Amino acid sequence: MVEILESWEAFVEHVKYCRWVLFKAEEQPGEAVRLRVRAGSFGFDRVLNRKEADERLSWLRTIGAVKVLASVPDAVFFS
Repeated sequence: MVEILESWEAFVEHVKYCRWVLFKAEEQPGEAVRLRVRAGSFGFDRVLNRKEADERLSWLRTIGAVKVLASVPDAVFFS
């Protein structure tokens, strides 16, 4: 289970204590991006405008966050 935080600032504070940070960015209609980020059992999930998304993606790259390409159930992964 992932606990979704409302505040980006609170999420950034939590990241300081996490070993792995994973993220996924999905283009949305118009100039929007859905950004999902997970660190430990906490997450952030929001649709942002392009400028906000680019700022947060830049920060994620500076801290060494890992981009997730897709999610696949265990039973399907090796089939």
